[in-house]
Amino acid sequence: MTYPTFVTAPELLDALLGRFYMHAPPQLRPAELALWTAQKQQTVRFRVVNVLKTWLERFWMEPHDEPTQDFLRHMRAQIQTSAAIMDIPTAAQLLTVIESRLHGQELMRRLVSPPTTPAPQPVTPKNMKKLKLLDIDPTELARQLTIIESRLYARIQPRECLKKAWGAKTASPTHTSTAVNAMILHSNRLANWVGQLVLQHDEMKKRVSTIKHFVTVAEKCRDLHNYATMMSIISGLGTSPVYRLHRTWSQVNPRIRATLQELRTLMASEKNFALYRDTLRRTSPPCVPFLGIYLTDLTFIEDGIPDLVQPGMINFSKRAKTAEILHDMQQYQNMPYSLQPVAELQEFVVRGIQAAGDVNEMYERSLRLEPRQMHEERVVRGGPYTATGSHMSSVVIASMVLR
Repeated sequence: MTYPTFVTAPELLDALLGRFYMHAPPQLRPAELALWTAQKQQTVRFRVVNVLKTWLERFWMEPHDEPTQDFLRHMRAQIQTSAAIMDIPTAAQLLTVIESRLHGQELMRRLVSPPTTPAPQPVTPKNMKKLKLLDIDPTELARQLTIIESRLYARIQPRECLKKAWGAKTASPTHTSTAVNAMILHSNRLANWVGQLVLQHDEMKKRVSTIKHFVTVAEKCRDLHNYATMMSIISGLGTSPVYRLHRTWSQVNPRIRATLQELRTLMASEKNFALYRDTLRRTSPPCVPFLGIYLTDLTFIEDGIPDLVQPGMINFSKRAKTAEILHDMQQYQNMPYSLQPVAELQEFVVRGIQAAGDVNEMYERSLRLEPRQMHEERVVRGGPYTATGSHMSSVVIASMVLR
């Protein structure tokens, strides 16, 4: 799974074929050569063909582009024209796998069937033509957000997570050439959308209602094991333009504030997000994990552990740690949610998220709603509602992309 970090696909194939065509030790007598051929050479050749098959079935990390197609055709030709390889019983299966890859088929990625219980009936507003946020049932909004986020997460490929590919210099805040970047962009826009919908109201009562609505949606996302969307929502509510609205927050029901604090505690950064990690370990799919933790762990491994243990010797311990994280990510990609999409609601959500303004623009709006108070900076840093700086928020994910 991590082979692209130290070898190219053609180099790996050449190394495996070199092993397949290994030479017998010199000066063997006929009887010894026969024994070596039966016990050593045949065993190695069986293993090489099986490794090739497993590589293409389970650990294929190459992009589906024309150079890869050329490489697969080259591999197929080398196998078909080799009598020695074709004598191995599993060679025919290997050729079948190559043909599948040539046709762009994903192998060994089987979605586990969701529970046989039917999807819950959607709770839709009476007027679907003129949708407003507060008209959408919080549970249903959480479901639709979960469908959107789970689809984004399911598209992430392991190769996108190697060598900090999501933070390549070619990346930008709107860079979506990989599924990782698309999910990062969605997370940031969702957080901004939450803040924008709170701040768009001149009336304090409506701002309070919007905060209550989003806290309830975040709570429902937690119940659905959708920690990604939950984190974006609480990040949006924790950004400075929303956080600093002291008079607004003072009118929010204490029960709602307590729920928000409970969600913040779950995602708190203390002890390397220990509470969230423990919760995730005990969570059964379907689930949408918070991507930021995985990217942080992968960054720590990439930057903190050398590629080589000594000149010319690959650090396989580093690769094993990376592979462990990638396996953790994959286990939550295999079971879909048993939820029913509602096109009108999803269109409303996606349109709003994509049109959301940035944090700086919202801060100016915040100051107009509630002018700056004396000693505000001191209160902000010590208050009960922590801004995104102390949480692994969507805004923090954005900073990773630009590294």
